[in-house]
Amino acid sequence: MRAAIKVSSTPVRPRLPRPARQLLEHAGLRSSLPRLNILDALVICRKATAVELHAFLEEPGLPISLSCVSQTLRRLHLSGLLERDENKRYSLAPGAVAAMGKSSELH
Repeated sequence: MRAAIKVSSTPVRPRLPRPARQLLEHAGLRSSLPRLNILDALVICRKATAVELHAFLEEPGLPISLSCVSQTLRRLHLSGLLERDENKRYSLAPGAVAAMGKSSELH
């Protein structure tokens, strides 16, 4: 006996352009949900430590660990997308900010 396949009547919506996704693609990096969320949070916060970003992301209930935030920030920093100051506060690199601005103007 075959199981019935339930088809959703909800229409599929196309993905909206996301500057963070385009920035990662431009840098040749995979677009993972933690990377996208962290880049989006940095756009809002401008400058933050791993602990601050973790708290910011946990507030709306996004399941992400502090170690994931720390590792992602380190990798994005090594790729040149982020800058880090002497207090270990991360921010978008000027080139990344310019690329995000251009990508959002295109859409």
